[in-house]
Amino acid sequence: MVLLTSYRRVGPGEALLIEKAGGPTRVRFGSGLVLPMVQRGEVLDLSVRKVVVERRGKQGLSCRDGIRVDVRGTFLVKVEREEGAVLRVAREVGCARANRPEEVQALLEERFACGLANAASTFNFDELLADRSLFIDHVMMEVGDELLGFKLERMSLGRLEQTPLDQLDPTNVVDAQGILKLTERTTRLALETSGQMRQQREAEQVPWEAPRREAAAELEGDVERVLAERARGN
Repeated sequence: MVLLTSYRRVGPGEALLIEKAGGPTRVRFGSGLVLPMVQRGEVLDLSVRKVVVERRGKQGLSCRDGIRVDVRGTFLVKVEREEGAVLRVAREVGCARANRPEEVQALLEERFACGLANAASTFNFDELLADRSLFIDHVMMEVGDELLGFKLERMSLGRLEQTPLDQLDPTNVVDAQGILKLTERTTRLALETSGQMRQQREAEQVPWEAPRREAAAELEGDVERVLAERARGN
C-alpha cells in the first residue's frame, strides 16, 4: 500500500525530480517512486513560456546611425526534456520559480533586452526596417544559450518603428545625432517626392502636348499657303 501511494505520475510536459538528503537528485519523465519521509518529489513544467520585452520612447533602442526605435519582441523559451537541462533549472532557478510565468519573465527580460539593444546598434534604421528576419537572427545570436537552463525556441517582432521625435532628448549625444539624421532623411524624401510629382505632371501633359503642336503646325501651314496665294495674285 505504501508503494502504491508513493508512486507519482507526471504529464508529458512535465518532469519529476526526486531528491534524497545526502544523495543525488534523480529525474524521471512519466512516473517515479517517491518514498515518504525519505525522499521529496518536485514537478517542473517543461511547456513553452512567453517573455515579452518592450522598449519605447526614451527607453527605445539606438540604431547605428543614432535613430531610436520602439521595439516589442516576444521570446518563447522552454526547458528541454533532457536530464541535464532539468537539473540545471532546478539548481539555478528552482522548480517553484521556474513554474511561474511571471518569475520567468523577471529572470530573462533583462537578458533579452540586452540582446535587442546590442543587435539594434549594428543596424542603420533603414536596414532594420528592410530585413526584420536578419535582425531577429542577430538578436538570437546576442542572447546565446546561457539562459539558466532554459532554451530560446523562437523570437518574433511586433512593434518596430521610429521613436517619435517628441520623445527624443536633444541634449543627449545619441539622440541629437538621431534628430539630425531624421531631419536629413525627411528632407531627402521630400525632394524625391517633389521630383516624382513633377515627372508625373510632365507625363500627364504629354498626351495633350502632341495634338497641340500638330494643330499649331497645321495652322502655320495654312497661313503660309494663304500668303503665297496672295503673292501670286498680286
